[in-house]
Amino acid sequence: MKHFYIFIVTFLLSYSQIIAQATVVVTGLIEPTGLAINGNDLYISVYNQNKISKIDITDPTPTAIDVVTGVSGPWHLLINGNDLYITEYDGDKISKIDITATLPTTAVTVVTGLNGPDGLALNGNDLYISEYYGDKISKVDITATLPTIAVDVITGINGADGMALNGNDLYVAAYQDGKVSKIDITDPTPTAIDVVSGLVNPDGIILNGNDLYIAESSDSKISKIDITASIPTTAIDFVTGLSGPSGILLNGDDLYITEFYSDEVSKVNITTLSIAEALGIQSVIIFPNPTKGEVTISLNRSASYTLVSMLGQEVQNGAFIFGDNTLDISQLSKGLYLLNVKTSQGTATKKIIKQ
Repeated sequence: MKHFYIFIVTFLLSYSQIIAQATVVVTGLIEPTGLAINGNDLYISVYNQNKISKIDITDPTPTAIDVVTGVSGPWHLLINGNDLYITEYDGDKISKIDITATLPTTAVTVVTGLNGPDGLALNGNDLYISEYYGDKISKVDITATLPTIAVDVITGINGADGMALNGNDLYVAAYQDGKVSKIDITDPTPTAIDVVSGLVNPDGIILNGNDLYIAESSDSKISKIDITASIPTTAIDFVTGLSGPSGILLNGDDLYITEFYSDEVSKVNITTLSIAEALGIQSVIIFPNPTKGEVTISLNRSASYTLVSMLGQEVQNGAFIFGDNTLDISQLSKGLYLLNVKTSQGTATKKIIKQ
């Protein structure tokens, strides 16, 4: 299983308040991962409960309905017509269901023998599969007799994860290497080209025009890049304050996000101004989090800080410089603390968990 670090961010402008939090859509899903949509039905893979659920996104207080159970560690999803394809991360296979069938339904195996299947992308009849533990992308012909056999497309993708297709360019997140690369699927021996690096465990990715959105699961945020920019490029923060974001999906202007550790699905409107851009704070990175002692605080500018207990008591204060800073909380009691980082542009608040 992949590892996530949890921290929540709230940003304020000095002249007006902007909260960098997505709106919660539904809670109570134990470790949600992938997303797919059909009309008003949002399908959600629920990793810990080995099932796929769905909600009606037009319902102001939606209730999750089980669609299929007994799938083994479902991760990302993809809809093609009436078929919902499921990566069974722990089952080393791809399965599918007919979303028009009576619920709950039964999954049909499409391909077996994979090694931690994770992301999915479809080009014509070719279903591309990222194999997290296999460090590769493979593909199957979905018109072939089931179960079929996967063919390797490219190897050497360290922790191959979410994928997105743009013409002949297949973008893939390399979770372990902290980057997104792309390959030309028309090339018989494709080479991975780095598009953006310096990410913190990228998981799900999606394209919207020239914008590629990236769920950085261990940095609790969604970042984005312009795929027309010179590569490799630099990602900018778009949404912060998440809790292990995994799957992302765009429906109109609404970006839906699965938050693995908070057991919920949230959403944010993509036309909203980037909070980090508004504040001039491109990132506030805390690692490791949770921690038993010291944490590294990385900033792109100098700032002052206060550390506050959940009872509202200030337990530390001081200043950070540009770059990496060490914060020693080994003497503090176990629990949750709020780190308030202040610049001239505004304040970022993050949670630190002391183990």
